[in-house]
Amino acid sequence: MSTLRRKSSSQKTRIGPKRKIAFVCSGGASKAGAFHLGVALALQEQGFKFYGGVAPQSGVVRPPGPMEISTYVGSSAGSLIASMFAAGYSLDNIFNSFLGRKPVDPNDPNETYPRVLPRLTYQKMFKLNAGSSRESLLQLPRFKRLFTSLTEGSWEAFLQFKWLKFTGIFSTGGIEQYLREEVMPSNRFQDYTADLFVVATQLNHSRKVVFGKYSYQPPAYDLTCQYDNDVGISEACAASTALPIVFSPYAIKNKAGHQIYYIDGETRDTLSTHVGIDAGADLVIASHTHQPYHFSRGEGSLTDHGLPSIVIQSLYLLIEQKINNHIHNKQTQRNAINAVSKYCEDQGLTDSVRKRICEIMEAELHHRMDVDTIYIHPKATDAHMFFGDNFSLSPKKMSEIVKSGFKAGIDALRRYDFADRKETLAMGTAGDTASWVGRKVGG
Repeated sequence: MSTLRRKSSSQKTRIGPKRKIAFVCSGGASKAGAFHLGVALALQEQGFKFYGGVAPQSGVVRPPGPMEISTYVGSSAGSLIASMFAAGYSLDNIFNSFLGRKPVDPNDPNETYPRVLPRLTYQKMFKLNAGSSRESLLQLPRFKRLFTSLTEGSWEAFLQFKWLKFTGIFSTGGIEQYLREEVMPSNRFQDYTADLFVVATQLNHSRKVVFGKYSYQPPAYDLTCQYDNDVGISEACAASTALPIVFSPYAIKNKAGHQIYYIDGETRDTLSTHVGIDAGADLVIASHTHQPYHFSRGEGSLTDHGLPSIVIQSLYLLIEQKINNHIHNKQTQRNAINAVSKYCEDQGLTDSVRKRICEIMEAELHHRMDVDTIYIHPKATDAHMFFGDNFSLSPKKMSEIVKSGFKAGIDALRRYDFADRKETLAMGTAGDTASWVGRKVGG
């Protein structure tokens, strides 16, 4: 049964010892990446550690310890953060890379992978889509005819104009090259001690594809989810970050030699928490930035901020509803199984019969009672987070987003009491991150 217990509204939720912990990072461009780093800092403050690095060619691989995150799931921008942790880069190293700070010593003994992490630049992130550039030149003579048609009231001409056939302004090929050549010590999922999963959406199919080291059968509750273990990490991340309009779909050849096109990993599914559970995790920590704006006198109405803010709010409202429905359904399933378990006890059924009935319910409802999930997202009152630039790589702006992630993570994690935390604290690995954040980003 679940290791999560609530004693009263004034007490913390207790989470018992865990065998495997997963960190799920959502998309949301560079703003989401900075937020996830802030959440990771909060996790470190609460005693969590990050397990990763290339597996040794010989000898026994050290298993993850208590409070050590060993499974990483990433979509879109979250796939880059997840890959860096799985590669063995320390949080300090990743932090310095994103914020353009002085790099850590390459010989730092705390580094699982002793190399300074190169910074992601605009040139690497935004590689011009050559196909769209050539196509745009071919369309220039047709603009005059389009303008004439529009002035004559033929708006269908706009919908039929071939300019709309562009697949995207930029290509994620630069991101693929950055990861393959500068970041990952190996481009194979199978070469890492941690479990890394990258989520993408297949363009010409209603299917979510999860790239990783395993080839699972599709989950029984979601036949539109497919696992693929035959793709490199850099290509998987390039596919996952291909946000429509901004980036063109990313093509990957399958085993048959056919080009399969992929777009942003969260197009079909917002938070792939089930991927961590499929991998055997019994504690899933999900970080996402899809928090709708709540009115504040300081910022006023979104109508004062123009169309982009209204569009983002509309998307966030839809995503929030999907996430809340998922959480509600899971809680309803948990409540039903607990109610049946209690009824069996009240009726005097043997413990073995009660457990068997609950196991059958878990299988039918596709709900594991031993799994606890913690969701971390910006506060509704965090207007700075909502209005922050999605693609900015400015160290100053990203530092503010990191602080938002840290505050949101601390507020969420303080509501829980982790049974494994005492052992971690005894090892001296937690409790000083808050001062570290103050020194790094201020505040």
